[in-house]
Amino acid sequence: MNGTMSEYFNINKLIREAAFRMDETHSHDCYELVYLFSGECNILVSHTIYRMVPGTLVIIPPGEIHKTSYGSNDKVRQQRTALRFSIKDTDWLCSALGKDFVKDNLTAGIIEVPDKRKEYIENLITRMIYENQMPDELSMGMVKTLFQEFMIFVLRCKLYGDTSAHEIDAQNSTIQDVATYVYNNYDKQIYLDDVAKQFSISRSYLSKKFKQTTGFGFKEYLLNVRIKEACRLLLETNHSITDIAFACGFNDSNYFGDAFRRIKGISPNKYRHNRDVV
Repeated sequence: MNGTMSEYFNINKLIREAAFRMDETHSHDCYELVYLFSGECNILVSHTIYRMVPGTLVIIPPGEIHKTSYGSNDKVRQQRTALRFSIKDTDWLCSALGKDFVKDNLTAGIIEVPDKRKEYIENLITRMIYENQMPDELSMGMVKTLFQEFMIFVLRCKLYGDTSAHEIDAQNSTIQDVATYVYNNYDKQIYLDDVAKQFSISRSYLSKKFKQTTGFGFKEYLLNVRIKEACRLLLETNHSITDIAFACGFNDSNYFGDAFRRIKGISPNKYRHNRDVV
């Protein structure tokens, strides 16, 4: 979508079979809103696990690692919409309400759309997808109008609606606590055995349940959290790459460089000096 919308703007409807598994870790330089039409799943955003059911919408801010996972009982085909956009696409809203206000209300979280409003929001999404695929000269203006209406609805839900995550069972609650612990202690030496002991569960159970609940392997999640923080330090500080590596919990700057390239597809030095290629 060119012209009045940013290069990031995109909306599509995805259909996932029950057997589908997301292999790659995701992180975007734009906002992503995911709305679920049917099916159920868990989605980990940063260090919080959300349970998505039909009629729920998850907000994923720029740069946040996230991954979808499915439990053994999630047997239904999943239909969802993913809407990506830049903060620039909300300039009209920022002008009216203030950029800080908009950003503060587009933090990571889950919204439960009221039953009486599901038909409205699903129709709005469907129309946006249709117009986004239209080639005529009026479609761009229509997409912008529908997007504005959609964003106002989302902010109203965030401000006045139910934004609490669906309850998770006690086992998943423990995994939530583990994810939060790892997220808050990425700069320390963290090992699966030690974390399992700390939370009074077996190593094998933690490894299996963490993967099942979050979609990440334990080491994979820790590595992605560390790389996320490294990205921030590369862009916001003048610290050396070696210092950043150690600050993020890496013992070896060469390993840090290899891990960074594997996840981001670019070296730390190029990431710092050529932001546009990320």
